[in-house]
Amino acid sequence: MFEHDYRNEFDAITPDRALVERTRGRMRAVLSGGERSPRRLTRRGIIAVAAAAALTVTALAAGPTIWQAIQNDLGSRAPYDTEVKAACEDQGIRLEGVQALADGRMVRVYFTARDLNGNRLDETTQIRGTLIRTDRNIWPYGSYSVRQLSYDPDSRTCLFVLTATGRENVPEDATLCLDVERLLGGYQSVSQRISTSSEHGGITEELLPSTRTQEGSTVLLPQPELESANAAGAPFSIVAAGFAADGNLHVRVRPAIRTAWQNIVVSATILKDDGAGVGHDLGKVTPIDGDLDYCLEGFGPEQLSRLTMIEMTADYSRLSEPVEGDWSLEIPLQIVEAEHIPVSLALPADQVSDGTVMAQRLELSPLSLTLVCDQDTMYLEEETRLRSVTLEKFIPEVLLKNGTTLTPTYADGNSWWATWTFDQPIDLDQVVSITINEQTIPVDKR
Repeated sequence: MFEHDYRNEFDAITPDRALVERTRGRMRAVLSGGERSPRRLTRRGIIAVAAAAALTVTALAAGPTIWQAIQNDLGSRAPYDTEVKAACEDQGIRLEGVQALADGRMVRVYFTARDLNGNRLDETTQIRGTLIRTDRNIWPYGSYSVRQLSYDPDSRTCLFVLTATGRENVPEDATLCLDVERLLGGYQSVSQRISTSSEHGGITEELLPSTRTQEGSTVLLPQPELESANAAGAPFSIVAAGFAADGNLHVRVRPAIRTAWQNIVVSATILKDDGAGVGHDLGKVTPIDGDLDYCLEGFGPEQLSRLTMIEMTADYSRLSEPVEGDWSLEIPLQIVEAEHIPVSLALPADQVSDGTVMAQRLELSPLSLTLVCDQDTMYLEEETRLRSVTLEKFIPEVLLKNGTTLTPTYADGNSWWATWTFDQPIDLDQVVSITINEQTIPVDKR
């Protein structure tokens, strides 16, 4: 992918001999039929088993740092990884897909972002975007996130991994589309809370010293005690908070550093009549002598008893402003096959009076185990509300032929499905049974 930039470095790279020999041996065994891969081979199976060899060629083309970071993150899952060939460029930043791992319920996608024109990216770079399936224009997964794995300052390249868990099974040959709309390098964040308890020196009904700007806006004057408390050099700090002379709630914030970009949000948590707390942003902002005065209009001293918390959160960058653009990576998935095991398990709902929910299917792959419930059984009789079921608490146990019992780790779920992942890939041929809520389901029927 970055052959031109790394050509001189590649000439000096020698592949790990042990890795090469293991990969060659694995490929020879598969091609000769002498060894069965833990993955059930489809017409694409040889490609998946030989993924380590593909990684040696393609991931090294992205640089030794990226290669090692991917290997460290994948661990023993590497043989199930497949190459991704996708790239796009906008605003002088190039995004490229590297590798993907998917079994229908769990997905990992490794991709890079490289600044071609400057130094707007670094090890703190944040990405904002969305993920969909190109054939349905919806995202079938319960949740997804993106985190940075490494940064190479020489090539100005970030490596990211996107992870997702699915609320439905993704079919073979599905294609995901990652649409990125913003990248921000140099990202930092800081927050500060102010007590609303008068017993601890917090907000009181007293109107605080204020002044008026030339434009006629009322703003708080700095409070010496808050200025002194924040003199330690916090990048952003609250220097006054309370009710100003106009009778409204104000918070004065002082940016203490130079930034290329900043976004400050000040909010107040206010109780509703039913006792639930609701956040309200202090939306009126007035610059004053280098500070920023935030005001919540219409909230006065007589409402103080409903105020529970004031919080200031500042996101900022010392490196650059956000790079806004339009990047789109289409990522074809090669699904690691799973066994779908019909079951009929009665699982107790969280409330004893709600009865039970019926589990109807297990999906078992070398990488994960998913429990799927019958959604019709989740509705109470003659009612529309759902039974509450915390599937996470039904920790499964997987028994292997050698007597080993595996307890996978909970990954994600919802009211009617839950997914657990294995620390190491398993051979499905070695699975004897799966136990959930002290109910055992035989698996080995061969």
